[in-house]
Amino acid sequence: MAYGVGVRQLSVTPMNRGIEDFFTVKPDVEKPLVVGREWQSEHLRLKSFDDLHKLWYILLKEQNALFTERYHAKLKRQQLEAPHRLRMVRKSMTRIKHVLTERAIEEAGGNEDQRKVMMRLINGPQGATYVNKPYPSKEAAASPEP
Repeated sequence: MAYGVGVRQLSVTPMNRGIEDFFTVKPDVEKPLVVGREWQSEHLRLKSFDDLHKLWYILLKEQNALFTERYHAKLKRQQLEAPHRLRMVRKSMTRIKHVLTERAIEEAGGNEDQRKVMMRLINGPQGATYVNKPYPSKEAAASPEP
């Protein structure tokens, strides 16, 4: 399977190296903010590991910028402009993990131990971030363990 064939080229915005890096600069106040689309799994499957790695950090930076914008919008009691952008970034990040999971399963073959190691590399030592772990009940938290 050839992962090197790309559908879209990655573009990295120049870094301002300051707090401005976490805000979207809107040149014209009257025009609505134009945003792109989320990444589809079919396109991500064509990317190499290095391209997926770069894209992950671009999306992480965008997610942090959107969190900052949302925080400042709440402080001003305003609505976040184009709030669907955050959902699009999260979906793209989830799809990157999905593509990496598919590759890990394919590379591991039937070796369960190798698959577990690869999944730990993809999801981190805590496991998948989307799994909800139940909180301890108030009674369990209040009673001391022996």
